[in-house]
Amino acid sequence: MQKSVLITDVDNTLLDWQDLWYQTFSGMMDKVLDISGVDSETLYAEVRVIHQKYGTSEYSHLLEELPSLRARYGDEVLTVMAPAIDAFRAARRRALALYPTVADTLATLKRKGVRIVAFTESKAFYTNYRFRKLGLDGLVDVLYSPEDHSVPEEMVATRHYDSDTYAFKHTIHHYTPAGEMKPNPDILLDIVKDLGVSVDEVVYIGDNLLKDVFMAQQAGITDVHAAYGSSQHKSEYELLRKVTHWTPEMVERERAALKPGSIVPSHELVENFAQILPLFEMS
Repeated sequence: MQKSVLITDVDNTLLDWQDLWYQTFSGMMDKVLDISGVDSETLYAEVRVIHQKYGTSEYSHLLEELPSLRARYGDEVLTVMAPAIDAFRAARRRALALYPTVADTLATLKRKGVRIVAFTESKAFYTNYRFRKLGLDGLVDVLYSPEDHSVPEEMVATRHYDSDTYAFKHTIHHYTPAGEMKPNPDILLDIVKDLGVSVDEVVYIGDNLLKDVFMAQQAGITDVHAAYGSSQHKSEYELLRKVTHWTPEMVERERAALKPGSIVPSHELVENFAQILPLFEMS
């Protein structure tokens, strides 16, 4: 059957999230450590607790909640740490970019009449920001992501702009069920059902063998491994492990599942995202 829908993972599939996270987080934390003098292992341990509390390694109110900084600076944390916040933003401006060929490939598929859908585990606010800044609003027809985490009431005011500022102009944004995560194939099948298509019409692409490839295979959907985006081998990954929101159980489950040869993708893109185009020319 002719493929008419592409469901794509986002982080490390459309953009190098690992590098983006590392550049922004390390740039910010280097300044925090320099200004505060707090021991790095102490600070990273506190970061991990907060990231796990909110279920994300991108928590935007992190500095305000770090116990070591609260103890030193009280309500003046953000004022004292302004250089760290500036370093984060400067790094984000440098590092936030789509992988080569992504934008052109998505545009080509849309001209062919292919429906473009994104499915990510990243929280809504952070994914929304990246979509708007990267020009994905409109290139992607529908986005599925978890809702935002809760935010302490006293910190809500730090989102300075009207809510319309954060709204998509074209992409439709739906939320995945609370607490449900990849590689649960039922979430993917619910997305397919919501789109009103059959699994035979869908191609799914992602960088993670367990969360993406295995999930698509379990759902009976044509799977594609974005091998160009695999990040687990990078040295920067070790810093993420130190402060990640992943629980030990999540890490162990992935380690056990990813024994060599245990998951074999049906299709593998080694060079770039554009290598997916032939799948939409097959009848």
